[in-house]
Amino acid sequence: MTRGVTTADRPLGLPALVLAADHRARGVSTIERYADYLRALQEALPHCDGILATVQPLTDLAAAGAVGPDQRTYLSLNRTGLAGAAFELDDRLVASVARAADDGWTGVKLMTRIDLDDHHGAAALELLGQVLERARASRLEALIEPVMWRQGKMSNVTTDVVMAATIAHDLGAPLLKVPVPKAPEGQARIEAVSRVVASVGVPVLFLGGPVDRQGPERTLEETRDVMAGGGAGLAMGRAIIQGASPAAMAAQLAEIVHAR
Repeated sequence: MTRGVTTADRPLGLPALVLAADHRARGVSTIERYADYLRALQEALPHCDGILATVQPLTDLAAAGAVGPDQRTYLSLNRTGLAGAAFELDDRLVASVARAADDGWTGVKLMTRIDLDDHHGAAALELLGQVLERARASRLEALIEPVMWRQGKMSNVTTDVVMAATIAHDLGAPLLKVPVPKAPEGQARIEAVSRVVASVGVPVLFLGGPVDRQGPERTLEETRDVMAGGGAGLAMGRAIIQGASPAAMAAQLAEIVHAR
Protein backbone atom coordinates (compact mmCIF):
# COMPACT_ATOMS: atom_id res chain seq x y z
CA MET A 1 0.00 0.00 0.00
CA THR A 2 1.65 3.21 -1.17
CA ARG A 3 0.26 6.47 0.14
CA GLY A 4 2.22 8.58 -2.33
CA VAL A 5 3.32 11.26 0.13
CA THR A 6 6.60 13.12 -0.08
CA THR A 7 9.27 12.24 2.43
CA ALA A 8 12.28 14.12 3.79
CA ASP A 9 11.77 16.84 1.17
CA ARG A 10 8.91 18.04 3.40
CA PRO A 11 10.04 17.36 6.97
CA LEU A 12 8.00 17.50 10.14
CA GLY A 13 6.80 21.00 10.91
CA LEU A 14 7.77 22.18 14.36
CA PRO A 15 6.69 22.45 17.07
CA ALA A 16 4.80 19.18 16.78
CA LEU A 17 2.66 16.67 18.62
CA VAL A 18 3.34 13.12 17.41
CA LEU A 19 1.03 10.33 18.55
CA ALA A 20 3.00 7.30 19.77
CA ALA A 21 1.35 3.96 18.98
CA ASP A 22 4.04 1.30 19.12
CA HIS A 23 3.78 0.18 22.75
CA ARG A 24 1.67 -2.96 22.28
CA ALA A 25 4.21 -4.59 19.99
CA ARG A 26 6.82 -4.35 22.77
CA GLY A 27 4.48 -6.00 25.24
CA VAL A 28 3.51 -2.78 27.01
CA SER A 29 -0.19 -2.89 27.84
CA THR A 30 -2.35 -0.07 26.49
CA ILE A 31 -5.83 -1.00 25.24
CA GLU A 32 -6.55 -4.72 24.86
CA ARG A 33 -9.40 -4.71 22.32
CA TYR A 34 -7.89 -3.80 18.98
CA ALA A 35 -11.03 -2.05 17.71
CA ASP A 36 -11.07 0.13 20.83
CA TYR A 37 -7.37 0.82 20.40
CA LEU A 38 -7.83 1.99 16.82
CA ARG A 39 -10.84 4.06 17.84
CA ALA A 40 -8.81 5.89 20.51
CA LEU A 41 -6.03 6.60 18.02
CA GLN A 42 -8.54 7.85 15.45
CA GLU A 43 -10.09 10.20 18.00
CA ALA A 44 -6.71 11.70 18.89
CA LEU A 45 -5.18 11.90 15.41
CA PRO A 46 -7.00 15.02 14.11
CA HIS A 47 -5.20 17.04 16.80
CA CYS A 48 -1.75 15.57 16.07
CA ASP A 49 0.92 16.45 13.52
CA GLY A 50 1.96 12.86 13.00
CA ILE A 51 1.97 9.32 14.29
CA LEU A 52 4.63 6.71 15.01
CA ALA A 53 3.41 3.13 15.01
CA THR A 54 4.20 -0.45 14.13
CA VAL A 55 3.15 -2.07 10.88
CA GLN A 56 -0.43 -3.15 11.59
CA PRO A 57 -1.86 -0.10 13.38
CA LEU A 58 -0.21 2.27 10.90
CA THR A 59 -1.53 0.30 7.93
CA ASP A 60 -5.06 0.05 9.33
CA LEU A 61 -5.25 3.72 10.28
CA ALA A 62 -4.13 4.79 6.82
CA ALA A 63 -6.57 2.39 5.16
CA ALA A 64 -9.39 3.83 7.25
CA GLY A 65 -8.52 7.35 6.10
CA ALA A 66 -7.56 8.42 9.61
CA VAL A 67 -4.16 9.79 8.59
CA GLY A 68 -4.25 13.10 6.77
CA PRO A 69 -2.00 13.95 3.79
CA ASP A 70 -0.08 16.53 5.83
CA GLN A 71 0.52 14.29 8.84
CA ARG A 72 3.88 12.61 9.29
CA THR A 73 4.00 8.81 9.52
CA TYR A 74 6.90 7.00 11.21
CA LEU A 75 7.17 3.22 10.99
CA SER A 76 8.56 1.79 14.25
CA LEU A 77 11.36 -0.58 13.30
CA ASN A 78 12.74 -2.43 16.34
CA ARG A 79 10.41 -4.15 18.81
CA THR A 80 12.01 -7.49 19.70
CA GLY A 81 13.04 -6.13 23.11
CA LEU A 82 9.83 -7.08 24.90
CA ALA A 83 9.22 -5.30 28.19
CA GLY A 84 10.44 -7.37 31.12
CA ALA A 85 11.90 -10.13 28.97
CA ALA A 86 15.32 -11.67 29.57
CA PHE A 87 16.16 -10.46 26.05
CA GLU A 88 14.75 -6.95 26.51
CA LEU A 89 17.91 -5.19 25.36
CA ASP A 90 18.23 -7.43 22.30
CA ASP A 91 16.09 -5.04 20.28
CA ARG A 92 16.32 -6.10 16.65
CA LEU A 93 14.52 -4.93 13.54
CA VAL A 94 11.00 -6.21 12.91
CA ALA A 95 10.51 -3.92 9.91
CA SER A 96 12.86 -2.18 7.51
CA VAL A 97 13.58 1.23 6.04
CA ALA A 98 12.81 -0.30 2.66
CA ARG A 99 9.36 -1.39 3.92
CA ALA A 100 8.67 2.14 5.14
CA ALA A 101 9.67 3.59 1.77
CA ASP A 102 7.64 1.04 -0.20
CA ASP A 103 4.53 1.65 1.93
CA GLY A 104 4.83 5.41 1.50
CA TRP A 105 5.48 6.41 5.11
CA THR A 106 7.35 9.64 5.64
CA GLY A 107 9.90 8.22 8.04
CA VAL A 108 11.07 5.58 10.48
CA LYS A 109 11.41 5.45 14.24
CA LEU A 110 14.13 3.56 16.10
CA MET A 111 14.60 3.09 19.84
CA THR A 112 18.22 2.81 21.02
CA ARG A 113 18.75 1.73 24.62
CA ILE A 114 22.24 2.27 25.99
CA ASP A 115 23.20 0.14 28.98
CA LEU A 116 26.81 0.64 30.02
CA ASP A 117 26.74 -2.71 31.85
CA ASP A 118 25.60 -4.66 28.79
CA HIS A 119 28.50 -6.26 26.92
CA HIS A 120 26.36 -6.49 23.78
CA GLY A 121 25.40 -2.82 23.80
CA ALA A 122 27.67 -1.95 20.89
CA ALA A 123 25.29 -3.80 18.57
CA ALA A 124 22.50 -1.33 19.41
CA LEU A 125 24.68 1.60 18.40
CA GLU A 126 25.78 -0.20 15.25
CA LEU A 127 22.11 -0.75 14.37
CA LEU A 128 21.42 2.94 14.94
CA GLY A 129 24.17 3.91 12.52
CA GLN A 130 22.95 1.47 9.90
CA VAL A 131 19.34 2.67 10.12
CA LEU A 132 20.45 6.30 9.85
CA GLU A 133 22.45 5.47 6.71
CA ARG A 134 19.53 3.58 5.14
CA ALA A 135 17.04 6.32 5.98
CA ARG A 136 19.32 8.94 4.47
CA ALA A 137 19.76 6.89 1.31
CA SER A 138 15.98 6.40 1.06
CA ARG A 139 15.30 10.09 1.83
CA LEU A 140 13.13 9.17 4.80
CA GLU A 141 12.95 11.03 8.08
CA ALA A 142 14.51 9.25 11.06
CA LEU A 143 13.01 9.77 14.51
CA ILE A 144 15.43 8.31 17.05
CA GLU A 145 14.60 7.52 20.69
CA PRO A 146 17.91 7.20 22.57
CA VAL A 147 17.68 6.33 26.26
CA MET A 148 20.12 5.33 28.97
CA TRP A 149 19.10 2.04 30.56
CA ARG A 150 19.87 1.71 34.27
CA GLN A 151 19.01 -1.29 36.44
CA GLY A 152 16.46 -2.62 34.00
CA LYS A 153 14.59 0.59 33.22
CA MET A 154 14.81 3.84 31.35
CA SER A 155 16.66 6.59 33.19
CA ASN A 156 15.26 10.11 33.28
CA VAL A 157 18.16 11.56 35.26
CA THR A 158 19.17 14.73 33.43
CA THR A 159 22.80 13.72 32.88
CA ASP A 160 21.64 10.39 31.41
CA VAL A 161 19.13 12.05 29.09
CA VAL A 162 21.87 14.41 27.91
CA MET A 163 24.34 11.55 27.37
CA ALA A 164 21.94 9.45 25.31
CA ALA A 165 20.83 12.45 23.26
CA THR A 166 24.39 13.53 22.45
CA ILE A 167 25.46 10.04 21.43
CA ALA A 168 22.56 9.66 18.99
CA HIS A 169 22.92 13.23 17.76
CA ASP A 170 26.62 12.90 17.02
CA LEU A 171 25.98 9.69 15.08
CA GLY A 172 23.68 11.69 12.82
CA ALA A 173 20.16 11.45 14.27
CA PRO A 174 18.16 14.33 12.75
CA LEU A 175 15.22 14.22 15.17
CA LEU A 176 15.22 12.96 18.76
CA LYS A 177 12.64 11.62 21.20
CA VAL A 178 13.84 11.57 24.82
CA PRO A 179 12.41 11.35 28.34
CA VAL A 180 11.48 14.49 30.23
CA PRO A 181 14.39 14.95 32.66
CA LYS A 182 13.57 14.33 36.30
CA ALA A 183 13.38 17.65 38.12
CA PRO A 184 10.86 19.55 40.26
CA GLU A 185 8.14 21.14 38.14
CA GLY A 186 8.55 24.75 37.14
CA GLN A 187 11.85 26.52 36.72
CA ALA A 188 14.03 23.53 37.68
CA ARG A 189 12.38 21.29 35.08
CA ILE A 190 12.47 24.07 32.47
CA GLU A 191 16.21 24.44 33.02
CA ALA A 192 16.74 20.67 32.81
CA VAL A 193 14.84 20.52 29.51
CA SER A 194 16.86 23.47 28.24
CA ARG A 195 20.09 21.67 29.11
CA VAL A 196 19.02 18.64 27.06
CA VAL A 197 17.97 20.77 24.11
CA ALA A 198 21.21 22.76 24.20
CA SER A 199 23.32 19.58 24.16
CA VAL A 200 22.34 18.85 20.54
CA GLY A 201 21.75 20.73 17.33
CA VAL A 202 18.55 19.06 16.18
CA PRO A 203 14.90 19.22 17.33
CA VAL A 204 14.06 17.30 20.48
CA LEU A 205 10.63 15.81 21.15
CA PHE A 206 9.86 14.66 24.69
CA LEU A 207 8.04 11.44 25.42
CA GLY A 208 5.15 10.83 27.77
CA GLY A 209 4.22 7.77 29.79
CA PRO A 210 1.16 6.02 31.18
CA VAL A 211 -2.03 7.98 31.73
CA ASP A 212 -2.16 9.83 35.05
CA ARG A 213 -5.18 8.38 36.86
CA GLN A 214 -5.42 11.51 39.00
CA GLY A 215 -6.23 13.56 35.92
CA PRO A 216 -4.42 15.29 33.06
CA GLU A 217 -3.17 18.41 34.81
CA ARG A 218 0.27 17.05 35.75
CA THR A 219 0.84 15.93 32.18
CA LEU A 220 -0.28 19.31 30.88
CA GLU A 221 2.00 21.13 33.34
CA GLU A 222 4.92 18.96 32.30
CA THR A 223 4.19 19.85 28.68
CA ARG A 224 4.22 23.56 29.54
CA ASP A 225 7.65 23.14 31.13
CA VAL A 226 8.93 21.16 28.12
CA MET A 227 7.88 23.89 25.71
CA ALA A 228 9.21 26.66 27.96
CA GLY A 229 12.55 24.85 28.02
CA GLY A 230 12.84 24.82 24.25
CA GLY A 231 11.41 21.40 23.43
CA ALA A 232 10.29 20.91 19.83
CA GLY A 233 7.13 19.18 21.01
CA LEU A 234 5.91 15.81 22.22
CA ALA A 235 5.86 12.19 21.08
CA MET A 236 3.17 10.83 23.39
CA GLY A 237 0.76 7.91 23.35
CA ARG A 238 -0.56 6.29 26.50
CA ALA A 239 -1.25 9.55 28.32
CA ILE A 240 -3.52 10.44 25.41
CA ILE A 241 -5.26 7.25 24.36
CA GLN A 242 -5.75 5.66 27.79
CA GLY A 243 -7.70 8.62 29.15
CA ALA A 244 -11.44 9.12 29.15
CA SER A 245 -11.31 11.34 26.05
CA PRO A 246 -8.33 10.90 23.71
CA ALA A 247 -9.59 13.73 21.52
CA ALA A 248 -9.86 16.20 24.40
CA MET A 249 -6.42 15.30 25.78
CA ALA A 250 -4.76 15.54 22.38
CA ALA A 251 -6.43 18.89 21.76
CA GLN A 252 -5.21 20.30 25.09
CA LEU A 253 -1.66 19.11 24.45
CA ALA A 254 -1.70 20.47 20.89
CA GLU A 255 -2.82 23.87 22.16
CA ILE A 256 0.16 24.03 24.54
CA VAL A 257 2.63 22.72 21.96
CA HIS A 258 1.55 25.20 19.27
CA ALA A 259 1.04 28.17 21.59
CA ARG A 260 4.49 29.67 21.09
